[in-house]
Amino acid sequence: MKDVSFYTESFGCQMNAYDTEVISSLLAACGAREVSSPEEADCIVVNTCSVRDHAERRAIGRLLDLSRHRRAMLAVCGCMAQRLGEDLFDIVPSVRVIAGTAAYAALPMAIERALSTGERFALLDDAGEAAYEILPRAGPEGVSRYVAITRGCESYCSYCIVPYLRGPLRSRSASSIVEEVGALERAGAREITLLGQNVIAYRDGEADFPALARRILDETGIPRLRFLTSHPRDVTADIFDLMASQPRLCGHMHLPVQSGNDRVLAAMNRGYTRDRYLALLAEGRSRVPDLAVTSDVIVGFPGETPREFDDTIDLVRRARFDSAFTFMYSARAGTAAAAVPDDVSSDEKKRRLAILNEAVQEERGRILRSQLGATAEILLDGAVEKGETRWLKGRTPQFRNVLVRADAGAPGGFVRVVLSRLVNFTFEGEPVEAP
Repeated sequence: MKDVSFYTESFGCQMNAYDTEVISSLLAACGAREVSSPEEADCIVVNTCSVRDHAERRAIGRLLDLSRHRRAMLAVCGCMAQRLGEDLFDIVPSVRVIAGTAAYAALPMAIERALSTGERFALLDDAGEAAYEILPRAGPEGVSRYVAITRGCESYCSYCIVPYLRGPLRSRSASSIVEEVGALERAGAREITLLGQNVIAYRDGEADFPALARRILDETGIPRLRFLTSHPRDVTADIFDLMASQPRLCGHMHLPVQSGNDRVLAAMNRGYTRDRYLALLAEGRSRVPDLAVTSDVIVGFPGETPREFDDTIDLVRRARFDSAFTFMYSARAGTAAAAVPDDVSSDEKKRRLAILNEAVQEERGRILRSQLGATAEILLDGAVEKGETRWLKGRTPQFRNVLVRADAGAPGGFVRVVLSRLVNFTFEGEPVEAP
């Protein structure tokens, strides 16, 4: 593939972003050259999401748009490729290669052959651990980097298609994870986010997730360690105790609740109750007082009544989420919930989503305003232009956005600031002079 140029785009979650790095690494290792625009590419690789119908429609629209680049071959990867399979050849006729979630190792050869012969390839079989153990290259350089520690999921929430597309839960060895974190640290990373559909379910022999996090902190010097996503059913006090004792493990947890009503939670097969979820937050905050929690919430699940929706709004106010990703339910073929009539109308879903978003934003604003005047350490990760002013941007350990003046430091550095102003959920910080 020495003379082949390729361009990548990624849709969906952070795991997809990580997998796109894996794909780029595989292609580069075979001699291909990554370019920054589709116009320059011989091959355009699009990594897709299938978690909701809207995500698939966006990806298909983008593929049809990219089809105008007649000189480039299209390869489609990820969850949508796994779900739709060879039907994608009919939906987007310019596609030449389809690669499912466990077929990345075979992708370079398929692309090379498709470019030379014009053949179509559908790589949908599980390649075992071949794709799973491939690591992304040290670059692109970045202050914050992702490291996948698990793949797949065995929670089987009734609305979720991920277990059917990504397969059963598989955990990487702790040694390989520590090795990758160390390599990224040496390449300039200052913050690592451990990724998985449910990182809390991680197991390597007797080592669970808190043991893995403790080992990373002990054996590397990475200044900040984060993780997502966590299933509330599996969270124990151990992770909160580790946060309390290890400041390098950031005090932020993404903990999807999905609903605030017990009947709906049971129908979703979530494995916990509303009271259990709120008790878990109380337990975490008793050990880590500045713990920030973000979440996911679905409205319009089949059978959700107005009163059950009100329970979700009440939980959002009690839970004090820093922010939440909010969604209207959409049936995914093959899931348990898809067999139940989708009886909440589209208009009603939109109405409930608007009410939910308003409640989330109100709580978010209240939490952030309470932090005004506080001192926080931020990790600078880039620069932004606002009008004629250049700022450096960064985040607190709680994953809150902060802007500081451009002369306050450089990306990769830490700066202590007073959170002096709040504009559209982003703080402006004043650097604190060193004593």
